[in-house]
Amino acid sequence: MQALKIAGYKAGLNALYWSGASRLFAPMARGSGAILMFHQVRPPVPSAFGPNAHLEVTPQFLDAVVRQLQSSDIDIVDLDEARRRLAEPRSARRFVVLTFDDGYRNNYTHAYPILKALGVPFTIYLATGFVDRIAVPWWEVLVDLIDRLPHLRMRVEERDFDLPTESVNQKRVACQLVAAELCHVSEDEQRRAIELAASAYGIDTHGMVEREMLDWDEVRALAVDPLVTIGAHTVGHYALARLDSARARLEMAESRERIEAMTGVRPRHFAYPYGSRPTAAEREFYLAADLGFATAVTTRRGVVDADSRLTALPRISVNGHFQSRHYVDVLLSGVPFSLERRLRNWRRPASSLAPEASAST
Repeated sequence: MQALKIAGYKAGLNALYWSGASRLFAPMARGSGAILMFHQVRPPVPSAFGPNAHLEVTPQFLDAVVRQLQSSDIDIVDLDEARRRLAEPRSARRFVVLTFDDGYRNNYTHAYPILKALGVPFTIYLATGFVDRIAVPWWEVLVDLIDRLPHLRMRVEERDFDLPTESVNQKRVACQLVAAELCHVSEDEQRRAIELAASAYGIDTHGMVEREMLDWDEVRALAVDPLVTIGAHTVGHYALARLDSARARLEMAESRERIEAMTGVRPRHFAYPYGSRPTAAEREFYLAADLGFATAVTTRRGVVDADSRLTALPRISVNGHFQSRHYVDVLLSGVPFSLERRLRNWRRPASSLAPEASAST
């Protein structure tokens, strides 16, 4: 099913590109600029399974995207400059912001040398629990479990899973089923279940975080570079909308305080973990504003404009399944997102057509 969705979306992007529609309608849809979202940047890891492949791009592709942007009529700016430009008239030059979520070490070892050599600014949003080795990226642990095992047994709250994971197709099915359940239960149960399963099968989650995520020495080396903005991304990478208000606020504030304590720089910018509609909504947008963040980004798809809400900014995911420069070109046109909005409005009953809480779809 996922492969069909990817193929269908590619077909749509290809149609917009090769027909010229994305270029024709771009002036009406492209907004003032865009915020690109990356996660991992590393050489390809051979795997027929790879359910997190959408979160990875190669260093070569990152380099190609940045060079493409530099050769076009688009400025690559940092978040502070983007915020200033959003307050300017529509006629201001278009811009792109480069952002990297979570704090993967390969942002330092692979992405940073490229971006430094090309002289472009970028932002890394840190989940400080990863850097402090007190939290784990559960989605990576789940994939590691399923990838290693011919059979998976684990309990998530009241549900027991007993799943074959020998073939690639079995692994994909198991991953979808368990991940869906882990996203349904509470955040604490999610982490408890994944830690118990990892322990039962001898997965060293601490070693995984030590290998894969930045440490504070690397963060400090990045923070002193004027090209780099360090943003906050909570402590434990929890879906904030699923926490009570006091705890959500603490996650946001403590990540900022920890980064300031360890780097001497107080983060002005924030990224909501997961950042989708079910995980970050009106309450979270208010909290980000109340805590004084200059901007906060979601994963809602779209470009940004003068009417974009600064604590609910959309982004464009640079997806590992779409590593072609013409896909980036089409997405930056804003046309796919304009079409998505029109389709949603067409499908929605007339009685429910109310303004969105955020202009960031």
